[in-house]
Amino acid sequence: MLMVISCAPVAKVFAQTEDITSRFYFPGSIGIGVPFNNVHTKLNDGLIVNTAVEYRPTYINDIFYRIDYDALTNNYISYVPTIPTNIIKGKLSSDFLVAGAGYRQKFRRWAAYLLIQPGLGIHSFERAVVMQNGVLLTTKTSSSFAVKADAGLEYYITRHFAGVFSPSFYKLFSHTGFNNSHSRFVGFNIGITTTIL
Repeated sequence: MLMVISCAPVAKVFAQTEDITSRFYFPGSIGIGVPFNNVHTKLNDGLIVNTAVEYRPTYINDIFYRIDYDALTNNYISYVPTIPTNIIKGKLSSDFLVAGAGYRQKFRRWAAYLLIQPGLGIHSFERAVVMQNGVLLTTKTSSSFAVKADAGLEYYITRHFAGVFSPSFYKLFSHTGFNNSHSRFVGFNIGITTTIL
């Protein structure tokens, strides 16, 4: 009886499995926040840090849902005493907690998306209180309804990992405090987006 044994190599194919974890993405980015000018204060360009959780019902070329937390920090110089702080040179922190839906379209390794997210905008700043034995700095906050509009460009290094460039527009809908003076920002961020596995 003659037996033939084949020594041909066996090709193994490794593919990333698609399950519920591959539908959740975690975008993160850092960038620059540019405020719109106004007559009350000079607000300098500042830092933006963005963290988010995104759910994609299907991988791409479809609607997706995202929750963002964006932290913007800008230094300011006050021109008038009527703004809600009595500190001439200080720091304004603007936090946005927003959630919404968008649409993404892929072109080979590239993808582009548009996203609208309503939510909450919070301004935080310091105010000085003169005490008998010194000066006390207190932190004041004001919050209002806010909207973020985001357009992004992604480059997919692997199926579930991409570099991202995302210009954004922020708007606070309030007419009190710093919100009246600085209610609109434009942001330019770079970062990554990826799944857990």
